[in-house]
Amino acid sequence: MPTPLVDYYRELQRREGFEAAELISEWDDTAIDEISTDFRQALQRSQITQQVVPIRPGSSNQSVGNQVADFFTLQFPAFLTEHLIRGCAGAGYPDKILVRRRENRAYPLELKATSGWNVADSNRRVLTSSSRKLRQQFRAPINHLLATILYARRGNDWFITSLRLDFIGPNTLVNIRLEASVSHRLLAEATHRSTTIP
Repeated sequence: MPTPLVDYYRELQRREGFEAAELISEWDDTAIDEISTDFRQALQRSQITQQVVPIRPGSSNQSVGNQVADFFTLQFPAFLTEHLIRGCAGAGYPDKILVRRRENRAYPLELKATSGWNVADSNRRVLTSSSRKLRQQFRAPINHLLATILYARRGNDWFITSLRLDFIGPNTLVNIRLEASVSHRLLAEATHRSTTIP
């Protein structure tokens, strides 16, 4: 059942043993307009939608998406005038940080790539997990940006067709999937039966 993202972060921090901090805030309309304008103008200046994206022969669908995202990350950010895109050190969400130049305002930025936008598509796209990076590298108010790079194949060539920006807020609905993991160490220390077959 879809849950507001703010509720996910509250429950996540409780499970992690942290006192709840504000990890997501509503966007200010001015910031949305500034980011949208900067990205729109950078998309035009870069002419990235007219460039062939080099894709290795025999690439899987997931690999194609990763190569498109890598191409975008190398080509596009230099054309932004009001913002910078930086890497976000450490494992987990977010991979990138969008920084507004004039005041060094930092936004968690997640980049995804997909071969077209389908409003009926219900395939999972993992947005966020642990709160550690958010707690360490951002201060409230924290505004999250999801940039989806849309791409398509024309003949034998791949092209970026457009870019969708989602200004994620506290009431953005997310699906929560609780996962359990094991390690060799945990399995070796477990009390359940196991058998190794030569």
